[in-house]
Amino acid sequence: MNRCAFPLCLVILASLVLPAVSVAQEDRVTIDQSQVPAEGSSPKDFVPRGWTIEEQLTGDLNGDTLPDFVLKLVEDKPAADKDGDATERQRALVIVLRNDKGRLVRAGVAGRLLQCTRCGGAFYGVVESPANIKIQKGVLIVDQDHGSRDVTNTTYRFRYDPETQKFALIGFDFRDSDRLTGGVVSESTNYLTGTRVVIRSKGKRDVNTRTVIPKRLIFIEQVDSDKFEEDAVVRLKL
Repeated sequence: MNRCAFPLCLVILASLVLPAVSVAQEDRVTIDQSQVPAEGSSPKDFVPRGWTIEEQLTGDLNGDTLPDFVLKLVEDKPAADKDGDATERQRALVIVLRNDKGRLVRAGVAGRLLQCTRCGGAFYGVVESPANIKIQKGVLIVDQDHGSRDVTNTTYRFRYDPETQKFALIGFDFRDSDRLTGGVVSESTNYLTGTRVVIRSKGKRDVNTRTVIPKRLIFIEQVDSDKFEEDAVVRLKL
């Protein structure tokens, strides 16, 4: 029986597996922003067909003291299969501001920011993985994690930009924890100051590295959590 050389086998295997993975990522259901109304009188008016509200937050997001809304949406399909295990449902985030006339207006739609309900990996098993959101001092914070032996935690911070009337990314935190060795590598990026701090645990001490990055506006619609994590992994050589 003929066998291929080990490196060649890896190449063949990769050629069979990687295209399938790429297709799966491209086929991921994302919300159609054009189906989200520009205005409405109730938060429910901003939920397009095929989606439902998983969580709704209220708070002042643009500093005008009027209550605004953040809607965490999830695909409108059964949460569990016939065996009672959580099904995979995609998520989306819709930001709705209240104007001085009392009307609600669409201010942001993020289709690739929140992880899906089964994207938590072995760390969450068959239960739904979280995509935690909160409003703190006018800042919208998104926190989520996933993994198995290595657990990845990410935190995104967005703030309303009056000039563009959009929500801009002001901070991104990435943390990789090895649950077996206890090793931790973290990165914190401040897009307002243009600084990035990396902390690597070395036994009982931490090694800190600070770098300067270009200041730029990144709007919530542009944030793809998969891409942000992949870039962080490459930068940190994980």
